[in-house]
Amino acid sequence: MDFGCRFHLKYTVWLTLLLFSACKKDGPEPDYPAGSDEYINDWLLDSMQVYYYWNSGLPKNPDLSKPPLEFFATLKNPQDRFSRIYNPSIPTSYYPSPVQQFGFELILYERSDSGAQATVALVVPNSVAAGSGLQRGQTITKINGTIPNESNVQALIRTSVAQRSITLDIEDLGTVIIPAMTMSENSVYVYKIFEGESKPTAYLFYNSFDGRYRQHLQQAFMAFKQAGATELILDLRYNAGGDVGVCAALAAVLSKVKETDVFLEYRGNSRAGTRKETFARTIAKTYSGTPFTFSEIEQMRLSLDRVFMLTGRHTGSSAEFLIKALRPWTDVVQIGETTLGKDMASFSIKDNNTGKNNAWSIEPMVFKLYNGRGEGDYPHGLVPDVIRQELRAPLMPLGDPNDPLISEARTRISGQSNRASSRKATLEEIPRILYDSREAADQKANMIVKP
Repeated sequence: MDFGCRFHLKYTVWLTLLLFSACKKDGPEPDYPAGSDEYINDWLLDSMQVYYYWNSGLPKNPDLSKPPLEFFATLKNPQDRFSRIYNPSIPTSYYPSPVQQFGFELILYERSDSGAQATVALVVPNSVAAGSGLQRGQTITKINGTIPNESNVQALIRTSVAQRSITLDIEDLGTVIIPAMTMSENSVYVYKIFEGESKPTAYLFYNSFDGRYRQHLQQAFMAFKQAGATELILDLRYNAGGDVGVCAALAAVLSKVKETDVFLEYRGNSRAGTRKETFARTIAKTYSGTPFTFSEIEQMRLSLDRVFMLTGRHTGSSAEFLIKALRPWTDVVQIGETTLGKDMASFSIKDNNTGKNNAWSIEPMVFKLYNGRGEGDYPHGLVPDVIRQELRAPLMPLGDPNDPLISEARTRISGQSNRASSRKATLEEIPRILYDSREAADQKANMIVKP
């Protein structure tokens, strides 16, 4: 499963032409030893000077002798939370995540008695974790024979990822040993129609924008259409992003846009400039799988006057932009927590000079993203219209009508909501999170586009 580990924006022709001349240095190239910190850091600085959104604020004469991770930190703008470098042979340069190898995520939060509790937050359908009996909401009492706490849980996960096996003691299940396994993650986790509603209400848990699973997305919407759904609850709580072409296609399904309407605008540094793209152009550049046609999109459309979007702190990148992109075209009711705040796109840069012993990759923030009305700039996340916390109650299975966010959406659909409390969520109701394995996906939250 390739979950967000490539967060890269392919070079577009327009950007390449604009920046080609900028890649050449004035004067002779410094001759640093291959693989040295000076060589790697000089390459990092060169790349950032060309592509980085905040390149005008880069230091003039930084100390190239520092270790690369330390050096890169001196280059980052204070506003930049997401640019990163990593080296596959240096584990401390990237964030280990159990979902990529084992198919689950966990959180550790503070109990009222000052202890800590680890809970399964997400299980990938048909993964090795799912086959071992893991379910969302289960309590993890031990990891590799050790009771997890705030000081040891990250090391326990890192060790498990490194040794490609994890042993969990699960309350009411027992001990399970989960080996690492390559898996494919169908982005359509759950889709259903809630029965007994005043209006036929569709629910979709969609976890990444991946064109390889377009058929499953089509199946979900055709099932919704056959059921006569006139309301939709789209659950994006753990969606870290993905293919911007699929994002554009889904936005077109959920609204009545035309092919020629503007979907997004990229704004880069002074060298990169800006570029607007229509829905048709963006969809045609789908990176993964076969692009949707507008004929297919029109067949999938429902009779919707609004869309309920469920969000959380892990809703990032393309998932956030879907909400922002829909605002000019349809009514969006956002329920849950404030989103991640990744309003930028990036791509992966590698050193193509052979024999230089440089295994580092850079993922700098390159573009700010804006919708068809020129609205964007949400580095602190999208604040929901209705604040609800899923941890106010035990974590429910995905699609469970008793889930706090789903329950809120259904209540509003029925017209029985208490609007006076729509933005009220007291700190006492929410336990303090001590560790969240999903933060690894946040750092690699991806927007992938194709030239």
